[in-house]
Amino acid sequence: MNPFILPLAAIAVVFLAIIALNERYNLLSADRFPSPLAKVGAYAWLGLFLFGIVVLVTGAALKTPTAKQLASTPFYRLFALHWILIIFLLVWWLLTGRPNLLDFLNIRREEPGRAVLTGLAVGFGGWMFTLAVALLVGLILTAAGVIPKNPQPSPMIGYMAGLALWKKVTIVFSAMTVEEFFFRGWLQKRVGLLASTVLFAVAHSGLGQPLLLIGVFIISIVIGFTFYRTKNLIPCIVAHGVFDAIQLFVILPVVFRMMGMG
Repeated sequence: MNPFILPLAAIAVVFLAIIALNERYNLLSADRFPSPLAKVGAYAWLGLFLFGIVVLVTGAALKTPTAKQLASTPFYRLFALHWILIIFLLVWWLLTGRPNLLDFLNIRREEPGRAVLTGLAVGFGGWMFTLAVALLVGLILTAAGVIPKNPQPSPMIGYMAGLALWKKVTIVFSAMTVEEFFFRGWLQKRVGLLASTVLFAVAHSGLGQPLLLIGVFIISIVIGFTFYRTKNLIPCIVAHGVFDAIQLFVILPVVFRMMGMG
Protein backbone atom coordinates (compact mmCIF):
# COMPACT_ATOMS: atom_id res chain seq x y z
CA MET A 1 0.00 0.00 0.00
CA ASN A 2 1.20 3.49 -0.79
CA PRO A 3 2.64 4.96 2.44
CA PHE A 4 1.00 8.32 1.75
CA ILE A 5 -2.56 6.98 1.70
CA LEU A 6 -3.14 6.63 5.46
CA PRO A 7 -1.60 9.99 6.44
CA LEU A 8 -3.56 11.78 3.71
CA ALA A 9 -6.79 10.01 4.71
CA ALA A 10 -6.22 10.95 8.35
CA ILE A 11 -5.57 14.60 7.55
CA ALA A 12 -8.65 14.65 5.30
CA VAL A 13 -10.74 13.58 8.29
CA VAL A 14 -9.09 16.27 10.44
CA PHE A 15 -9.67 18.93 7.79
CA LEU A 16 -13.35 18.07 7.35
CA ALA A 17 -13.79 17.90 11.13
CA ILE A 18 -12.33 21.40 11.54
CA ILE A 19 -14.76 22.79 8.97
CA ALA A 20 -17.75 20.96 10.47
CA LEU A 21 -16.87 22.00 14.04
CA ASN A 22 -16.35 25.59 13.00
CA GLU A 23 -19.64 25.77 11.13
CA ARG A 24 -21.55 24.21 14.02
CA TYR A 25 -19.63 25.19 17.16
CA ASN A 26 -17.44 28.09 15.98
CA LEU A 27 -14.18 26.21 16.53
CA LEU A 28 -12.19 29.03 14.95
CA SER A 29 -13.74 31.63 17.26
CA ALA A 30 -10.34 33.33 17.61
CA ASP A 31 -10.67 34.45 13.97
CA ARG A 32 -12.91 37.14 12.53
CA PHE A 33 -13.36 36.64 8.82
CA PRO A 34 -14.33 39.91 7.12
CA SER A 35 -16.61 38.16 4.59
CA PRO A 36 -17.98 34.70 3.67
CA LEU A 37 -15.58 34.67 0.72
CA ALA A 38 -12.64 35.24 3.07
CA LYS A 39 -13.78 32.32 5.21
CA VAL A 40 -14.01 30.03 2.19
CA GLY A 41 -10.56 31.20 1.17
CA ALA A 42 -9.29 30.42 4.66
CA TYR A 43 -10.73 26.90 4.46
CA ALA A 44 -9.04 26.36 1.10
CA TRP A 45 -5.73 27.74 2.39
CA LEU A 46 -5.93 25.53 5.49
CA GLY A 47 -6.61 22.45 3.37
CA LEU A 48 -3.71 23.22 1.04
CA PHE A 49 -1.44 23.73 4.02
CA LEU A 50 -2.48 20.55 5.87
CA PHE A 51 -2.20 18.26 2.86
CA GLY A 52 1.10 19.84 1.81
CA ILE A 53 2.58 19.41 5.29
CA VAL A 54 1.49 15.76 5.45
CA VAL A 55 3.17 15.03 2.12
CA LEU A 56 6.38 16.76 3.21
CA VAL A 57 6.57 15.16 6.66
CA THR A 58 5.68 11.69 5.38
CA GLY A 59 8.21 11.96 2.58
CA ALA A 60 10.92 13.08 5.02
CA ALA A 61 10.13 10.20 7.38
CA LEU A 62 10.40 7.69 4.53
CA LYS A 63 13.75 8.98 3.30
CA THR A 64 16.05 9.48 6.27
CA PRO A 65 19.12 11.32 4.95
CA THR A 66 22.55 9.81 5.46
CA ALA A 67 25.42 11.67 7.13
CA LYS A 68 26.99 12.22 3.71
CA GLN A 69 23.79 13.69 2.29
CA LEU A 70 23.39 15.99 5.29
CA ALA A 71 26.97 17.21 4.97
CA SER A 72 26.26 18.35 1.41
CA THR A 73 22.86 19.90 2.23
CA PRO A 74 22.77 23.73 2.22
CA PHE A 75 22.17 25.07 5.72
CA TYR A 76 19.16 27.17 4.70
CA ARG A 77 17.22 24.02 3.75
CA LEU A 78 16.89 23.18 7.44
CA PHE A 79 14.41 26.03 7.70
CA ALA A 80 12.06 24.94 4.90
CA LEU A 81 9.28 23.96 7.33
CA HIS A 82 9.68 27.18 9.28
CA TRP A 83 9.25 29.24 6.10
CA ILE A 84 6.12 27.26 5.26
CA LEU A 85 4.71 28.02 8.73
CA ILE A 86 5.53 31.72 8.35
CA ILE A 87 3.82 31.90 4.96
CA PHE A 88 0.78 30.08 6.31
CA LEU A 89 0.46 32.47 9.26
CA LEU A 90 0.93 35.52 7.04
CA VAL A 91 -1.81 34.48 4.61
CA TRP A 92 -4.14 33.50 7.48
CA TRP A 93 -3.55 36.91 9.07
CA LEU A 94 -4.51 38.59 5.78
CA LEU A 95 -7.60 36.39 5.33
CA THR A 96 -8.81 37.25 8.84
CA GLY A 97 -8.77 40.98 8.11
CA ARG A 98 -5.25 41.83 9.35
CA PRO A 99 -5.98 42.02 13.09
CA ASN A 100 -3.50 43.62 15.48
CA LEU A 101 -0.32 41.65 14.90
CA LEU A 102 0.65 41.31 18.57
CA ASP A 103 -2.85 40.08 19.42
CA PHE A 104 -2.74 37.67 16.48
CA LEU A 105 0.58 36.28 17.72
CA ASN A 106 -0.67 36.22 21.35
CA ILE A 107 2.12 38.48 22.60
CA ARG A 108 1.00 40.43 25.64
CA ARG A 109 2.81 43.65 26.48
CA GLU A 110 2.01 43.69 30.20
CA GLU A 111 4.85 42.84 32.60
CA PRO A 112 7.39 41.66 29.98
CA GLY A 113 10.05 41.11 32.65
CA ARG A 114 7.83 38.74 34.56
CA ALA A 115 6.94 36.91 31.33
CA VAL A 116 10.63 36.39 30.53
CA LEU A 117 11.41 35.14 34.05
CA THR A 118 8.46 32.76 33.82
CA GLY A 119 9.82 31.47 30.53
CA LEU A 120 13.28 30.91 32.03
CA ALA A 121 11.79 29.00 34.96
CA VAL A 122 9.60 26.88 32.68
CA GLY A 123 12.52 26.26 30.33
CA PHE A 124 14.95 25.01 32.96
CA GLY A 125 12.31 23.28 35.09
CA GLY A 126 10.63 21.81 32.02
CA TRP A 127 13.96 20.49 30.76
CA MET A 128 14.67 18.68 34.06
CA PHE A 129 11.12 17.30 34.18
CA THR A 130 11.28 16.22 30.55
CA LEU A 131 14.63 14.51 31.06
CA ALA A 132 13.39 12.57 34.08
CA VAL A 133 10.11 11.47 32.48
CA ALA A 134 11.69 10.67 29.10
CA LEU A 135 14.34 8.49 30.76
CA LEU A 136 11.69 6.68 32.80
CA VAL A 137 9.49 6.08 29.78
CA GLY A 138 12.53 5.07 27.75
CA LEU A 139 13.55 2.49 30.34
CA ILE A 140 10.05 1.05 30.40
CA LEU A 141 9.85 0.86 26.59
CA THR A 142 13.34 -0.62 26.38
CA ALA A 143 12.45 -3.30 28.94
CA ALA A 144 9.31 -4.06 26.93
CA GLY A 145 11.38 -4.42 23.77
CA VAL A 146 9.72 -1.47 22.01
CA ILE A 147 12.97 0.51 21.87
CA PRO A 148 16.35 -1.19 21.20
CA LYS A 149 18.73 -1.31 24.16
CA ASN A 150 21.60 0.49 22.41
CA PRO A 151 20.00 2.82 19.87
CA GLN A 152 22.40 4.61 17.59
CA PRO A 153 21.94 8.36 17.14
CA SER A 154 20.39 9.30 13.82
CA PRO A 155 22.51 11.10 11.20
CA MET A 156 20.42 14.25 11.75
CA ILE A 157 21.35 14.34 15.45
CA GLY A 158 25.02 13.91 14.63
CA TYR A 159 24.81 16.62 12.00
CA MET A 160 23.23 19.12 14.38
CA ALA A 161 25.70 18.30 17.15
CA GLY A 162 28.61 19.21 14.88
CA LEU A 163 27.23 22.51 13.58
CA ALA A 164 29.10 25.77 14.02
CA LEU A 165 28.07 28.03 16.92
CA TRP A 166 26.30 30.64 14.77
CA LYS A 167 24.31 27.93 13.01
CA LYS A 168 23.12 26.50 16.32
CA VAL A 169 22.11 29.98 17.50
CA THR A 170 20.16 30.48 14.27
CA ILE A 171 18.36 27.16 14.68
CA VAL A 172 17.41 27.92 18.29
CA PHE A 173 16.13 31.41 17.44
CA SER A 174 14.10 30.20 14.47
CA ALA A 175 12.59 27.28 16.38
CA MET A 176 11.69 29.24 19.51
CA THR A 177 9.88 31.93 17.53
CA VAL A 178 8.34 30.34 14.43
CA GLU A 179 7.32 27.06 16.09
CA GLU A 180 5.75 28.85 19.04
CA PHE A 181 3.91 31.29 16.77
CA PHE A 182 2.35 28.37 14.95
CA PHE A 183 2.01 25.43 17.36
CA ARG A 184 1.01 27.40 20.46
CA GLY A 185 -0.11 30.81 19.25
CA TRP A 186 -2.14 29.57 16.29
CA LEU A 187 -2.76 25.82 16.53
CA GLN A 188 -3.27 25.27 20.27
CA LYS A 189 -5.56 28.26 20.49
CA ARG A 190 -7.85 26.61 17.94
CA VAL A 191 -7.62 22.85 18.43
CA GLY A 192 -6.41 22.49 22.02
CA LEU A 193 -3.34 21.37 23.94
CA LEU A 194 -3.35 17.64 23.20
CA ALA A 195 -3.89 17.86 19.43
CA SER A 196 -1.27 20.59 19.03
CA THR A 197 1.21 18.59 21.11
CA VAL A 198 0.75 15.46 18.99
CA LEU A 199 1.26 17.46 15.80
CA PHE A 200 4.30 19.18 17.31
CA ALA A 201 5.87 15.77 18.00
CA VAL A 202 4.97 14.50 14.52
CA ALA A 203 6.64 17.56 12.97
CA HIS A 204 9.87 16.54 14.73
CA SER A 205 9.76 12.92 13.55
CA GLY A 206 12.66 13.66 11.22
CA LEU A 207 14.97 13.47 14.24
CA GLY A 208 14.66 9.72 13.94
CA GLN A 209 15.21 9.10 17.64
CA PRO A 210 12.33 7.60 19.69
CA LEU A 211 13.63 8.85 23.06
CA LEU A 212 14.01 12.39 21.74
CA LEU A 213 10.49 12.30 20.33
CA ILE A 214 9.22 11.34 23.79
CA GLY A 215 11.08 14.35 25.16
CA VAL A 216 9.61 16.60 22.46
CA PHE A 217 6.11 15.45 23.36
CA ILE A 218 6.65 16.06 27.09
CA ILE A 219 8.21 19.53 26.74
CA SER A 220 5.41 20.46 24.35
CA ILE A 221 2.89 19.56 27.04
CA VAL A 222 4.80 21.70 29.56
CA ILE A 223 5.06 24.71 27.25
CA GLY A 224 1.49 24.25 26.03
CA PHE A 225 0.21 24.24 29.61
CA THR A 226 2.19 27.45 30.22
CA PHE A 227 0.42 29.07 27.27
CA TYR A 228 -2.93 27.81 28.53
CA ARG A 229 -2.32 29.42 31.91
CA THR A 230 -0.71 32.71 30.82
CA LYS A 231 -2.39 33.30 27.42
CA ASN A 232 0.94 34.90 26.56
CA LEU A 233 3.43 33.55 24.04
CA ILE A 234 6.49 35.30 25.50
CA PRO A 235 7.08 32.73 28.31
CA CYS A 236 6.61 29.93 25.77
CA ILE A 237 9.14 31.43 23.34
CA VAL A 238 11.71 31.87 26.12
CA ALA A 239 11.09 28.36 27.52
CA HIS A 240 11.38 26.81 24.06
CA GLY A 241 14.65 28.66 23.49
CA VAL A 242 16.08 27.54 26.82
CA PHE A 243 15.15 23.91 26.19
CA ASP A 244 16.58 23.85 22.65
CA ALA A 245 19.74 25.67 23.71
CA ILE A 246 20.44 23.15 26.48
CA GLN A 247 19.91 20.28 24.05
CA LEU A 248 21.94 21.75 21.21
CA PHE A 249 24.79 23.41 23.09
CA VAL A 250 25.22 21.02 26.02
CA ILE A 251 23.51 17.64 25.80
CA LEU A 252 24.24 16.61 22.20
CA PRO A 253 27.96 17.56 22.22
CA VAL A 254 28.49 15.84 25.59
CA VAL A 255 26.70 12.67 24.51
CA PHE A 256 28.65 12.49 21.27
CA ARG A 257 31.98 13.01 23.03
CA MET A 258 31.10 10.27 25.53
CA MET A 259 30.30 7.94 22.64
CA GLY A 260 33.58 8.81 20.93
CA MET A 261 31.77 10.39 17.99
CA GLY A 262 32.51 14.05 18.63
